[in-house]
Amino acid sequence: MAAFQENTTEIIKSHLNIVDVVGSYIKLDKAGAHYKANCPFHQERSPSFMVNDERNMWHCFGCGKGGDIFAFVMEIEGLQFREALVLLAEKAGVELPQYRQESQGSKDTKERLVAIMELAVRFYEHQLWEGAGKIKALPYLRKRGLSDETIRKFRLGYAPDGWRHFREFAESKGYTVNELETVGMIIAKAETADGAPASLGKAYDRFRDRIMFPITDILGRPIGFSARVAPGGDESQAKYINTPESPLYHKSRALYGLSWAKQAMKQVGCTVVVEGNVDVIALSQAGIENVVAVSGTALTGEQLDIMRRYGKEVHLFFDMDGAGQKAARKSTELALEKELNVKLIALSHGKDAADMGAENPEELKRIVMAPVAAPQYFLEGIVAAHSRETGEGKRAIVDDFTQLLITIKNPLERSFWIKELARGAGLEERLVTGVVNQAFLEKTRRDGPEMTVPFQTTPKSSFASRKERIAEEVMALFLTQPVLRKEFLGSLDPEVKTFLAKQPLFFFVLQAGEHDPLSLIEDKELKGLATGLAFRLLDGPEFADLSEGEIAEKSRALLQEYLAILLEEVGKNEKLRTIEGALAEARKNNNKEEELRLLQEFVELSRS
Repeated sequence: MAAFQENTTEIIKSHLNIVDVVGSYIKLDKAGAHYKANCPFHQERSPSFMVNDERNMWHCFGCGKGGDIFAFVMEIEGLQFREALVLLAEKAGVELPQYRQESQGSKDTKERLVAIMELAVRFYEHQLWEGAGKIKALPYLRKRGLSDETIRKFRLGYAPDGWRHFREFAESKGYTVNELETVGMIIAKAETADGAPASLGKAYDRFRDRIMFPITDILGRPIGFSARVAPGGDESQAKYINTPESPLYHKSRALYGLSWAKQAMKQVGCTVVVEGNVDVIALSQAGIENVVAVSGTALTGEQLDIMRRYGKEVHLFFDMDGAGQKAARKSTELALEKELNVKLIALSHGKDAADMGAENPEELKRIVMAPVAAPQYFLEGIVAAHSRETGEGKRAIVDDFTQLLITIKNPLERSFWIKELARGAGLEERLVTGVVNQAFLEKTRRDGPEMTVPFQTTPKSSFASRKERIAEEVMALFLTQPVLRKEFLGSLDPEVKTFLAKQPLFFFVLQAGEHDPLSLIEDKELKGLATGLAFRLLDGPEFADLSEGEIAEKSRALLQEYLAILLEEVGKNEKLRTIEGALAEARKNNNKEEELRLLQEFVELSRS
């Protein structure tokens, strides 16, 4: 398997350009021999994330993460190696025959759970188009304005009314009750639901007589469901229920529609956030693809972090009734704290995106394309709700809007909205500035200062002595120059090789041969250390303005110099150990003259 992995990863890398892969997620700017960007893995204002096209690697000097295209995709998509391998193989057009031929029994637990969810999607799809849902659910979806093509695209389905339809179907395919409970497809507990026959025992289907909306991960694989009660169904139950937390589904991170929307989100640098699944589908049918929903939960910081990868603008498209206003305000403040540009799209009361998409898709498009800056929207609402003619009203306006302003970290942006607040409240700007600044300071004291990592031109050294610092340079050269590995590794002095073997990266250098050592490193910290050393070397003054051929020659000369220094240093250490032994013997024999001579020799050799 190791040989398969090594060869396959090298083939995939040869077919893909790291700048294209990373650039499909974040905006890269050319910076000398590299490309730079704000790191997608931690918040920063100055770019410290670097990509090197020639070496097929990336590194962030702020948070220390780094690696190859596989490490990047695993980090940004939250994938395991095998999942990243499948995704990148598809991008590269490389077949993975051994993976395709794996038997069901050899798949790991997570893959079996994903397979259960895929089985459920196909089961519910069949029930919608060929089973009871054809009469009970399909007409409702069409009445909501959804075309058959759209219904199939989003893989909508129907869970039939009954207690064990899916459980029995899944068990017939070889899945266990424990597995079905793990992914939330059945309820297994001592008490049964009201009305359930006693003969059912402990386990029965969670979803019954509901329209099923599959929730997928970034790769489009089903991880859970949002389920709406079917027309004419039991209205005493919740209108929507979702899959519970599971190894696959985490509601604080899940975004309905992300796998369909991510490319459009990247292209336009903006995400439209709606309240419901049907709104996502309706907007997609109207030609607006960069849309996701939070599936019945409040917007979370983790979800905003995901959106931030694809662009720095978020448009909140909520029903602006009382509950919608509160949700929009809370979401706005959370997004502003993430330094996102937030705008609002508002529909008149009594309408939602799905209704308008069915009635007038062109009008829906026009509204979506004309969002209002969120601070402006809320400021106008606050001013309208209070009197500017009284001191009490002015204070209420300032206090209310200040709570939103203190979530804005950029001082220039905050200054602009202070001016707008002063104008809206009819107060002098200096007075409003004092109130806002005081509130901002209090929030900072309460929350603590923002933890930021300063930009570093070199990674923090993990070595202390001179010879260990030289070892870092040797590691960097071996990591970046396969020709040097081939030329020098076989002829290293045994003592130097023994010393280098103490460095954690040397094992991978020895194992790599002509392949990329980064492909062998699985530990994230070691990957970060390796890419940090490589970038530091390539950015050093020795290689400034050199061609690739000149870099190779300079690297060879440097490596020879460093290995000579290490040989001298290692030899000196051996002499020092010999002197220490002789000193111990002189002291044992009370030979003061010899002890003084050896001490002087030890000091002189240590300082050399």
